[in-house]
Amino acid sequence: GNLSYYKMVERMNCIQNQETIANRHLMKNKVAAFIITGGQDNIQAVAGQMLGFFAEVGCQFAQFPYIAHSRGWSAEDMANNVRAVQRSQELREGARGLVERSVDMAKLMITGQVREIELVRGGRKAHELNVQAEP
Repeated sequence: GNLSYYKMVERMNCIQNQETIANRHLMKNKVAAFIITGGQDNIQAVAGQMLGFFAEVGCQFAQFPYIAHSRGWSAEDMANNVRAVQRSQELREGARGLVERSVDMAKLMITGQVREIELVRGGRKAHELNVQAEP
């Protein structure tokens, strides 16, 4: 369904919990990319939510990290959307390019050197703030 990504994010919340509660980094050297189909008005919202969530749990993104397809404002029928995607050579090429960019980013992350840092959790849930009471 069109809300299935919400369920995925809810289940993956355990990854974020490990960051905030146990200071354990479960997502290292991971690249995320997305193929989004559906209604015209929802594609950018879904992309923004997915990019935000996966960034928060430690993923990186290649340049142009998603491809999206919609048949337009008046075509909200997923069966025909899926059929149009399956038949489109242009969309296959776009998906191939997305995979290639993502693999290149993953290779860069694995072979490169980014120093380990201590996670500073200011502003995040499960972070105890040391606030001094005003006199």
